[in-house]
This record gives sequence, structure tokens and C-alpha cells, in this order.
Amino acid sequence: MNIESIKKNLNSKSIYYSEEKILGKPSVIGYEKKFKWIWFATQLNTFIVVSDFGEETITEDLIEKHLSEAFGFAQKKYTGWPRGLQSGIGVISILISKNIGDDAKDYCKKLKSGKKWAGFTIPVVINSLTNEIDYFEKNPIWGRIYYPHFKKLILEITK
Repeated sequence: MNIESIKKNLNSKSIYYSEEKILGKPSVIGYEKKFKWIWFATQLNTFIVVSDFGEETITEDLIEKHLSEAFGFAQKKYTGWPRGLQSGIGVISILISKNIGDDAKDYCKKLKSGKKWAGFTIPVVINSLTNEIDYFEKNPIWGRIYYPHFKKLILEITK
């Protein structure tokens, strides 16, 4: 799995993306806006931030830095309704590397990224050698209605 395959998958889903730098690394940022009645008539603005770290070891600390910068980017670029008024932001933060630490895998699986006001940060790590993907195992209580959509999006973009 690499950034080029992510771009192809974003294109196939008709998701707009741009190329940026997050933490100084080459990154692709996709953006999707959806409104669904099953989400209690809310609009979800999802930013998919994918960065290639090459051979750098991905740690819990690095994921937290990436999430913070990615969420900050999303807040600056978001121009829709005020968050919390039938609108929310989701940031799927995907870090690709040949070296993924066990703490990083655990961080993603247990969704330790915390809560934001009307916002969600979802960490994902991908081992570029094995194509192993680590992401949340259970839907949390906070924002539970959105997590099936996040999981589907993660799987479609990283396949």
C-alpha cells in the first residue's frame, strides 16, 4: 500500500483530494461531505489524511502529532455549518510505513485518540511491506452512528 494506490482508490470513489505536507511528509488529503437521515439528520465532513513515513518507525507519539496536525488542517479548511449544529468533522489519519511499533497498533485498535467537540479523529496505520492495516476494533459510544461509515471508508480506500 502506498500513496499512489490511495489516490487511485479516492478517485474511484469520486472523493476530491489534494497533495499536501503533514509533519513534513508527502501527504494526500481527501474530503467527503455526506448527509444521512440515519445520522439523526446530520452532515458529516470527513477528511482522509494519508502520509507516507517511508522507513520511519510509527509510534503512539507520532500518531498523536499527526492527528493533531491533521485535525488542525481540517478545522482551517472546513467552511460548512458550525460544528455541533447538525454538523461534525471526522478526520481519518492514515500513516504508512515499513516499521509500525506495537504501541502504534494498539493505539489504533483501541481508538485512544480521544474526543473533540463535534469532531472525531480516527488513527490508522498501514505496514507498506505486509499491507497489514490496524484501525479501531469496536465502535465507541461517542459518535457511534458514524463509525460504520468510517470503517467502510477505511476499507475502501486502503484495499
